[in-house]
Amino acid sequence: MTDIDRLRRRRRLLLVLALLATVIGLVVLNLLDQLGKDRAGLIAAFLSVVAAAAAWEATGRASDTAEDARRTAEIVARIERERWLAELTPKFEFALTGEGDRAARLLVHLAGPDPLGHLDSVTIRIGDDDYDHTPTQQRLVYSNPNGPTPEEIAAHVWGPFRLRPGIDGANEHGRELTFTDLRVGRGRPLALNRTMPGWWMEGKSYESWQQEYAGHPLRLLFTCHRGEETWQITRTADNPDWRPAEPVTT
Repeated sequence: MTDIDRLRRRRRLLLVLALLATVIGLVVLNLLDQLGKDRAGLIAAFLSVVAAAAAWEATGRASDTAEDARRTAEIVARIERERWLAELTPKFEFALTGEGDRAARLLVHLAGPDPLGHLDSVTIRIGDDDYDHTPTQQRLVYSNPNGPTPEEIAAHVWGPFRLRPGIDGANEHGRELTFTDLRVGRGRPLALNRTMPGWWMEGKSYESWQQEYAGHPLRLLFTCHRGEETWQITRTADNPDWRPAEPVTT
């Protein structure tokens, strides 16, 4: 129960008590009348009590109405803001093309909406697959004290591609990068590398690692900023065949 609801209950209780006091007062006045006492002063007193209770209740109702109107206005404003943000949600288009068997280029194009105008900054983060790699981490920690640290396993990209470290501002693990001032209708080409198995994955080759992710899409998380507004958008891009094309024989 809110504070407003509690106040309403108290006002109703006081009004009932005032009405009850009025009834009792009328009964007392009737008895006094039978005893020949002057009723004028008592009647005035009771009427003032009733008037005060009624005025207090009316003031409370007006306050409740103003508070309800304020809360309704806040709800409407929030709904309108959410609708406005949804209408301005950035729309991206992608083109992922292979460049040899171990590299690729991702063209990120801000296609709209036109009223958005531009984005102050865009952070692109490469997502992992859906598997929980925590058991793998636990096995490595307990079975091999010289194995990878939890931070190394968390930094490893569990997917077919990563950003090329150090290019276009990508971090050392190829996990994410940030660029600024992207206008609607413009794009940025990003350099990618095929991922490799972790150094601790004994016996796993590049080919067997990529075969595990054959047909798995590249997962992307966009965090976009414009002024004080923020949008987070998840998208995927198709993973081209990692194997080099076989020569055509005649």
